[in-house]
Amino acid sequence: MGNALPVVSVIVPVYKVERQLDRCVTSIVNQSYRNLEIILVDDGSPDQCPRKCDEWANQDDRITVIHQRNGGLSAARNAGLEIMSGDYVAFVDSDDYVEPDYIRLMLDAIQANDAEVAICSIHQEDDQATASADNHAIVDQVTTLSGRSCLARLGGDTVVDYVTAWNKLYAARLWKTVRFPAGKLHEDEYTTYRILAECDTVVLVPELLYHYVQNAGSIMHTTYSVRNLDRIEAWMQRLRFYRQRGYTELYAPTFDLIRWDLPHAVKGLDWNDPIVHGRLREIFAGLRPFSPSVASHLGGPKSVLIYLMLCVCPFRFSRFWYSR
Repeated sequence: MGNALPVVSVIVPVYKVERQLDRCVTSIVNQSYRNLEIILVDDGSPDQCPRKCDEWANQDDRITVIHQRNGGLSAARNAGLEIMSGDYVAFVDSDDYVEPDYIRLMLDAIQANDAEVAICSIHQEDDQATASADNHAIVDQVTTLSGRSCLARLGGDTVVDYVTAWNKLYAARLWKTVRFPAGKLHEDEYTTYRILAECDTVVLVPELLYHYVQNAGSIMHTTYSVRNLDRIEAWMQRLRFYRQRGYTELYAPTFDLIRWDLPHAVKGLDWNDPIVHGRLREIFAGLRPFSPSVASHLGGPKSVLIYLMLCVCPFRFSRFWYSR
């Protein structure tokens, strides 16, 4: 394959995955599409990952390694975005792996449909390689939709398919001004909607090309903590973004996400704890001021009441309403 073919940058954040790293990198270097720039970001990993990354770079001249102090997943992805030079970019988490045609099939779909983003189906499995019963193709055949229509799918049963940064191939220009939020959990919730909102066309690919390995000890499987409040903050930012864009049909599903998570926050956290209280105060401030326009599109009087009370007296109302 010559240099006339598009360069695809693949960004891999690396931290404490010495047992899984070789499987991940092997699946990338063996892609059927060869014109890759592979960026391994060692995020201050305390195990053998830094050495392994350097060994991979010595074996394949398409690989670049960044070594940096630990800053979290967002910081690692952002470091890759800062140096990438590809026409397209994909993210692969280092405890996951991809099928050999992961890049080729998504790139073909983008080029054939003049799209800015491709989304493939996901193969979910545990760390014993047992497939999830929930595995499914997001579509039966290659399908296109507008970016705005895709935003409507950022919730409910399809949330993993659409909101994650991985399982997607992006036109690199979409990331020119977008970065992941440093230090936040659920970082994809802060960014994906901003990317999709800039797309005229998104193409969906039916093949299960991305292997999402759900490790029982990962942060996503721990009890509710103050860090989980980040996703409520992300959804409030999303609601404000949609209001600025006038995406009225997206107000209700986004507010429903906030309503769904608040009971977990009430029951899982001590709201009298100064750290929790301060974080909640910051988050609730993002919902104000009350907007009659938003209220009129929330789908019913109950949702309007909850929205109003969260704007006016969020602490008192939440503890009363969600502790019943």
